[in-house]
Amino acid sequence: PEAQRALRDQTIFVSVTDRQGRPAETLLASELTIREDGNAREILKVEKATAPLEIAVLIDSSDVTQGATPDLREAISTFAAAIWKASPESQIALYTFGERPTLQADFTTSAVALGRGVDRLFAVSGSGAYFVEAVVEAANALARRKPARAAIVAFVDENGPEFSTRRHDQAMAAVAAARASLWTIARESFNDNPMVSETRERSLVLGDVAQRSGGQNAMIFAPSALKARFGDIAAQLLGQFAVTYGRPESLIPPERLEVRLSKDGYRLAAPRWTNK
Repeated sequence: PEAQRALRDQTIFVSVTDRQGRPAETLLASELTIREDGNAREILKVEKATAPLEIAVLIDSSDVTQGATPDLREAISTFAAAIWKASPESQIALYTFGERPTLQADFTTSAVALGRGVDRLFAVSGSGAYFVEAVVEAANALARRKPARAAIVAFVDENGPEFSTRRHDQAMAAVAAARASLWTIARESFNDNPMVSETRERSLVLGDVAQRSGGQNAMIFAPSALKARFGDIAAQLLGQFAVTYGRPESLIPPERLEVRLSKDGYRLAAPRWTNK
């Protein structure tokens, strides 16, 4: 029987927030249920996540972000400072994706090194965005590094065109392979044509892929809100819980992970990919 087979410990990282978006201080194993392919798993341990983070920050530098550069620079710097204050060993990289995905600062624990990349942040005149390709590229870089805890944090201005040829399912596969959570901030546009396939794929990554990865999507209307939204993401990442559960030995790894929360008044962000 499945219950009698040897168990292998699996660990996932989850975020729990109250109705105001503030991270929960505590989380009990009894407040969670975990299923893989519909089979209940025993939760062995729930504790505050302490493993250093490796975070790829992806910034839209396409033409439509011309007026947002000062707010973006401040938001990124403040976000990094918050992460490093609580977790000095965490590493942060900076990519831009106006015209094409470009690494501006490789993974580092140095505010000076990241700051050089932030200083190179400019909107590329006449360019469109390659957001989906940037997600795939950053996720692949994280997968090669095999970090204990990985995240991708991205800002996208939906007022501009998306030129990626990658699809949302490719982005999801790459994020899952990196065991990363995707956190997105989108400046909302009311002019998007949902019939354009690139726009539709971008929207699916912003919403569906972010949620399925254990992250979230936040909408803003003006660049002045960027600092606060990046701050919210920093707080949620720093407030994550490490949840360890047992999986019976099997020749075929499970495909679907379902995590549910019974903590009244709180919201759960948890991955739906499994550790294969």
